[in-house]
Amino acid sequence: QPTIFHLGSRAVLKLLAMVDFKFPPLSKTFTESWGPPPHGEEDFAAKIGICDFVEHLDKFPLTKIGKICDFTASGQRWMQEKGKGGKGPKGFGKGKAGFVPVAPPKNDDEGFSLVDSRPLTSKGNGKGRGGASRSKGKGKGKDINYQEGILGQRPKLNAQKGDLKGKGKGRGGLQRRGLPSFREWSVQTKTEWEMKREIMLHSLAKLQLNANEVLYEDLMWCGTLHTYNRVYDRVTTKTEKRLARYEDLGFFNVTTSDDWHLQEMLTADPTVTVIATDHILACLIAAARSVYSWDVIISKVAGKIIIDKRNGSQIDFLSVNETAQDPPNVEDKDSYNGPVRLSQEASCINQNFSQMCLDREAGAKELDAGNPFDPDDGETQVASGAYRYRKITLPGNPKSEDEFEKSPLVMVVRTEVNARMPDEKGGKGLVSVKALNEYEPKPNYAWRSHLESQRGACLATELKNNSFKLGRWTAQAILSGCDTMKIGYLSRQTNNDPLNHTLLGVQTHMTDGFAEQIGLTRNNMFGILRAIIDMVMQWEDGKYLVLKDPTKSVLRLYEVPWDCFQSDDEDEEEHEEEEEQELDEDGNIAPQQPG
Repeated sequence: QPTIFHLGSRAVLKLLAMVDFKFPPLSKTFTESWGPPPHGEEDFAAKIGICDFVEHLDKFPLTKIGKICDFTASGQRWMQEKGKGGKGPKGFGKGKAGFVPVAPPKNDDEGFSLVDSRPLTSKGNGKGRGGASRSKGKGKGKDINYQEGILGQRPKLNAQKGDLKGKGKGRGGLQRRGLPSFREWSVQTKTEWEMKREIMLHSLAKLQLNANEVLYEDLMWCGTLHTYNRVYDRVTTKTEKRLARYEDLGFFNVTTSDDWHLQEMLTADPTVTVIATDHILACLIAAARSVYSWDVIISKVAGKIIIDKRNGSQIDFLSVNETAQDPPNVEDKDSYNGPVRLSQEASCINQNFSQMCLDREAGAKELDAGNPFDPDDGETQVASGAYRYRKITLPGNPKSEDEFEKSPLVMVVRTEVNARMPDEKGGKGLVSVKALNEYEPKPNYAWRSHLESQRGACLATELKNNSFKLGRWTAQAILSGCDTMKIGYLSRQTNNDPLNHTLLGVQTHMTDGFAEQIGLTRNNMFGILRAIIDMVMQWEDGKYLVLKDPTKSVLRLYEVPWDCFQSDDEDEEEHEEEEEQELDEDGNIAPQQPG
């Protein structure tokens, strides 16, 4: 039976006023059903209002006619069963994700802009991968959204404990997906600094120069040069020796602009274009291996280039496990296993080991001059070591159109030599002494149990964990002309004692063979230096900052003001003056007595 709706007269009049629609007259002879009159009736030609659109069906093509919409309770239950039980077409249903509404046709989206394009995720424990654990079997897990921190910010994990559990095989849990562990910039850049160039570190490997045409000339030897004690070559893990501490000796790492020998050589010889130290050049050579941030200052004045560093720069310290898969945690700044404390520990170990392995009974070799940085105050005793000032001439590129790039490049470099072999003659047998340190032995890998039986494996592990540091040492040995490298393995006496260490063994490597083993060639080494110097020579006179990005493998060059980085030195001088002033009983500066 049809449902009859009773409407008032006003509602009927209002409805008729809104829609102009005429019901066709009913057939007088065909009374068995509702509808228009049968075919052939004369009343069929009457106007039927809105139904006239039938004449224009060619303008509205019909693709498919589906089932009529059913909003009744039974229809809603049918739609739910369709989503759960898989009654729909192929590709829909058969899951526990619940009812998924059908998207409207594409034509209905015209004139609208999508604000959020993220796909909707359904909550459920269906079959598939288990969230962040990436397990291949059945598992439970939620998608973990983490935000990579920049400039020291810690990655934020929007997950609770227990969400990383999963069954079956997989990578398991949240891992350090290549995130750098040290995110602090060595220098905070300013907006007014102009960025001159951005160099991708992987492009440095393509720079080549014929190293056979490089010329070397010794200008001066300073300091003291002792003989290496071969007794330490026979040290093993069973006959380990305690590292001596030389706290009363003075160690100097003076920058280029503070070395008056380099300044005199630059002004006296008009052919010299560049002055630098081996510490600074080694960082530029091994830049592609670095992860942490560091910086170098390049000053160009009247066609001369001074490659310098800041006082207290990161270059003065040695990193520990910088390129390891599990580097030291940057959050533990105050811990003795943090990257800052470990770098200080490694630097002290290298200084002490370079003095411990010397044979002082054999006497030192006489050099041209004494230590140029000896304060001569009668209180400070300088450490043993030789400074070798070398003139290095790099060949030019005859195919280049630039006149400077065609001509040879002459630079004076101050290099360091730690010791010499007993049979050293004519510059052969010079030794570069370095030390690797172990701070947290692991049960499956410890030097005390693996160094004697697996020397190659220990060295390969250190090459992987300290690629930048070993690259710097090799470059320094090549620049200084040391044909032998002595690398000591030192470990803490106890894991919680960063002050006392023991020597477990010493490995001897020929510099050229070791450089080939780590993938450092002389052609690439001098090619990097020549390319950077040629680039700066094209710019105007000024002060430029070379900055390593801690978050990317990028080297950026900025133009900075002349007075930049001078405030640190002035603050140190003011602090020293305040310490020298006399204080009264209350700690205040005592007034000067009249003369």
